[in-house]
Amino acid sequence: MIKNVIFDVGNVFVRWSPPDVVERCFGIPKNSDENLQRAEALLRGPLWRRLNMGKLTQAEAALAYQAEFGLSKQQAEELFFHVTDHQEPIQGTEALARRLKRSGYRVFALTDNVHEIVAYLKARHQFWPLFDDAVVSAEIGLMKPDPAIFRHAIERFGLVAAETVFLDDIDANVDGAQSVGMASLLFTTAERGEVDLRELGLTF
Repeated sequence: MIKNVIFDVGNVFVRWSPPDVVERCFGIPKNSDENLQRAEALLRGPLWRRLNMGKLTQAEAALAYQAEFGLSKQQAEELFFHVTDHQEPIQGTEALARRLKRSGYRVFALTDNVHEIVAYLKARHQFWPLFDDAVVSAEIGLMKPDPAIFRHAIERFGLVAAETVFLDDIDANVDGAQSVGMASLLFTTAERGEVDLRELGLTF
């Protein structure tokens, strides 16, 4: 019986789209090869991973972007502005989490994320207090889909894996959760997520 629901944050509670950030910041059309290449380099590459692992502060990363990618100081600042500013809510997820809470399920977050972005999300949106607790990659130096981050979450939250379901928008992360004994679902929309949770036997 599922008693606990762990949510990813990016593309589950808020939008996360590196191509949109690149288009906003540099004016490079979103569907172009140049955009996709720059999005991969800037927001999915080793430097971004170091930031998500908590090995750099955002200020240190801004300097590294200037040194490694030739960005100006203004471009680096604009990059981080658009990284946060484009993260608008995903329709329906907060309401879904609230209904789960009201029905007695414990609700948590597990996110590959940056200290400063988490602070921004807490200040801008209302969903973070719904979480009984949260694991943030930058706080522990682990990232999905490493099974260690899922084991860490289970231990920190005091859960039984078999009583827990994890929702994420990336197949590899869904597989990572399954590898430690959790049920897991690929998140596409809140409506589909609700259907999938009910099919697992949750009632809310």
